[in-house]
Amino acid sequence: MKSEFDYIVVGSGSAGAALAARLSEDPSIAVLLLEAGPYDRHPFQLMPLAFLKIASGRLGTWQYQTDPEPGLYGRQLDVPRGRTLGGTSSINAMIAIRGHRRDYDRWSELGASGWSYAEVLPYFKRMETNWRGSGPFHGGNGPIRVSRMEGADLLWEPLLASALAAGIPYCEDPNGAEQDGIAQMESTTGGGKRSSSARAYLYPAMHRPNLTIQTGALTHRIVVERRRACAVVYGPPGASKTVRASREIIVSCGAYNSPQLLMLSGIGRADELRAIGIDPIHDLAGVGRNLSDHPNILNEYELLGEQGLTRYLRLDRAALATGRWLAKKDGPFAYVGSTANVFARSLHGLDQPDIQLTYLPISNSAALWVPGVNKKPSFRMSVRIGYLQPKSRGWVKLRSANPADAPRILMNAFDDPGDLDAMVRGIKLSRKVYEQQPLRDMIRREVLPGPDTASDAALAEHIRRNAGHRAHPVGTCRMGRDAEAVVDAQLRVHGLEGLRVADASIMPAIPGGNTNLPSMMIGERAADLILGRTLPPEPYEHALTALRQTRCGL
Repeated sequence: MKSEFDYIVVGSGSAGAALAARLSEDPSIAVLLLEAGPYDRHPFQLMPLAFLKIASGRLGTWQYQTDPEPGLYGRQLDVPRGRTLGGTSSINAMIAIRGHRRDYDRWSELGASGWSYAEVLPYFKRMETNWRGSGPFHGGNGPIRVSRMEGADLLWEPLLASALAAGIPYCEDPNGAEQDGIAQMESTTGGGKRSSSARAYLYPAMHRPNLTIQTGALTHRIVVERRRACAVVYGPPGASKTVRASREIIVSCGAYNSPQLLMLSGIGRADELRAIGIDPIHDLAGVGRNLSDHPNILNEYELLGEQGLTRYLRLDRAALATGRWLAKKDGPFAYVGSTANVFARSLHGLDQPDIQLTYLPISNSAALWVPGVNKKPSFRMSVRIGYLQPKSRGWVKLRSANPADAPRILMNAFDDPGDLDAMVRGIKLSRKVYEQQPLRDMIRREVLPGPDTASDAALAEHIRRNAGHRAHPVGTCRMGRDAEAVVDAQLRVHGLEGLRVADASIMPAIPGGNTNLPSMMIGERAADLILGRTLPPEPYEHALTALRQTRCGL
């Protein structure tokens, strides 16, 4: 392999794959993409309903764990992340939600000039082929496929009817003019397969002679000379290699591994680096701070009948469904396992939804079963409840100077008591939906948290003892202009040349939704920033006006 490239991208995840592919569209630019994991070649990595098996296993993952969480009675949370081409976009739940337009306007207000909703919307559109086709809010010819989940086993019709009865409006497009309401699940899938950043961006670009993809390439550190990042050291212990970048190095390792790599390179809080034996080269206080993720709690119900997706987890039926998917890429295993999203405002006066309910026609802990060998499971529906605007902030730190060691992570969940209060409101909203017909007549009993957990205090206690996270970590290399910002609005690391960060770690605040699509958007926009170009802002106010006039009957 060559010893020098124009650009080196470290990390092939949601953002990194998009970034490397876009840079390599210019044949005069030599791009090296380094990925610590292997290629994403296992069929289960493409099978939508297999995502839980993939995310909880060792195939193409980092299996991290938080430090004991003070707000969760010292519990440690599992933190699976992608370690394969496509990163976490190759192991996630494929939920295609961008967040609310106010999220991006708030980024701009926080000092991230150029990242308002009107300015990022053209990148969201450029990256997708939406099932609706192109329009004011969607693209029709991009690399990422976005499909709507439809099928009787998803139990959409009774869920919609009960939500409407509970006063929740129908939302045709949560990534469009308005987010509030219940909407059918949309996923980053196409033709029954996962549409990861690897499959969407890298595989079509692999034939380009100016794009080099190196897997199994754990990066040890970035070499900085005279305040400029100039090279990357990677490879197995005792056999490391050094490759130089004539223009720039872009770190796209995600909200945990991007700050880890910067700190391994001597970029971070000087006192903490010295304490574990790393010589600091750039004292940058914000590296690893400002970690934010959406808290998550389950509301689960046992069904009276054998409905939903549980029936397909009996081993013989699962084998048939697997064979059908392998042959035709359809059937129950082409579902992502989720039916719908509800976005709601749990308090009066909010300028955007603060609660997300993700409905599943199956238990979140469902597993394969064999008649006569293990107990037949109960058929269930479940809801993942998340608070979209958490105020609690955690951190990422180094465990040691060894790049193979997992970083230390603290979510610091519910450090801000308002986050816990919002989660209590989220459970109450979820229960309100299931109190309505026809869902009420389909249910045998509430399993989680259980009918005896009724008061606000009891719900809060249940949440502290059982809550997790939504795998939406952001903010650890935050974009901004203040003393704790790590990168500027061009994604350049403050105080150094030739070094940028482009992934979810740069988000100034967490979006009100899922983070996969926003991360891909960051990769798209980062490529344009690096190449000195930008798409013009996308006007959308006329679409909002048309929607409001339609609702008013004008």
